[in-house]
Amino acid sequence: MNVPSYQLSCCVWEFTLECNLNCIHCGSSAGRKRPDELSTEESLALLDDLKKTGCLGVALMGGEPFLRKDFWEVASKITNLGMELSVITNGAIYSEEIFKNLKALKPRAVAVSIDAAEPSLHDKIRGIAGSFDKSWKFINKALAENLPVSVITTVHKLNIGQLAKLRNMLKGRRIAWQIQTAGSEGCRFSKDLLLDEEEFYSVGLFIESTRRNYSVEEMPVIGAHDLGFNSMMFKNISLHEKWGGCQAGISVLGIRSNGDVLGCLAINNDSFMEGNVRKNSVYEIWNSPGAFAYTRNFTKESAGENCSGCGFMAECKGGCNEMSLMKTGKLHNDPFCFYGIEQDIFADELKNPVKKAMLKFKNFSDRRTSEKQLKKLASIFNSKR
Repeated sequence: MNVPSYQLSCCVWEFTLECNLNCIHCGSSAGRKRPDELSTEESLALLDDLKKTGCLGVALMGGEPFLRKDFWEVASKITNLGMELSVITNGAIYSEEIFKNLKALKPRAVAVSIDAAEPSLHDKIRGIAGSFDKSWKFINKALAENLPVSVITTVHKLNIGQLAKLRNMLKGRRIAWQIQTAGSEGCRFSKDLLLDEEEFYSVGLFIESTRRNYSVEEMPVIGAHDLGFNSMMFKNISLHEKWGGCQAGISVLGIRSNGDVLGCLAINNDSFMEGNVRKNSVYEIWNSPGAFAYTRNFTKESAGENCSGCGFMAECKGGCNEMSLMKTGKLHNDPFCFYGIEQDIFADELKNPVKKAMLKFKNFSDRRTSEKQLKKLASIFNSKR
């Protein structure tokens, strides 16, 4: 049987589960490291395996990745093998050595999590007093050292009102901003804090408004993979011009600190484990004929009731599978879809073909985000992701 070829663009590696913060929305419920985390030797061997598999880039995250003593040895090997390095940190660990070593490694991105413009609220979300000041000290130093800085904001009911204030803090500072929504995979996050449909759509409106009214140079912002698709109102709020379906096992891969392999770490569910690197190599897992069947073998019959019959189904493939599972318990059935939400908002207008055409023209004709700007935005995030 011929195995289809899939280009592994990025491996997101939960380098350790150990963490110095206690974030309420953490999908991994990080804090203590796993007792069976990969050793340094196993980690270095894993990188050789990823390179053999054709991996283009590795993102080290946690927990807090800087807490592992072998961080620099592993990070250096990533770049020495010719793979791009990204680091996702809470920014609460600071030393001159960190910035010296990061500059030498020339990472694709140094991403720091900031969840509120108000220090007290950020600290509440992060679970540790003073974390806001520590993270901003880290960001300011990274900017001073000309490192490619990104900020990641995870939105829920506690901080949705902070977005405009955060934009004011970030604009004009050479910081790429990724906005994503909180999930309920972790054990510390109450489902009562998840965004409802109206709040979710308003986040899309905020990103769209920002991209209409600020240049890419002044405020580069994107919505993450979980932030809705195929809108009639928004031209493009994600990194790519068009959503191409869940990329778990298609172009991305997740590895837990103990070597468990999943298509996406956001789907923090053992039933989606494809194997463990201690038993089978990533090369074997990635190229196995039956691997990642839920994305690689998608057909129209795979779609759930929220997506079945939709005109975008063939390319959208039911939206974000993490969101789909969280909300419905099914794959390819994402109910938080911009297109679907708009069918309800503009139900009357959409019944009339003329009004439908006018609605679409009205909302797509006055954009300040030009094609040139979109290409510039993509280049910024491609260098900072």
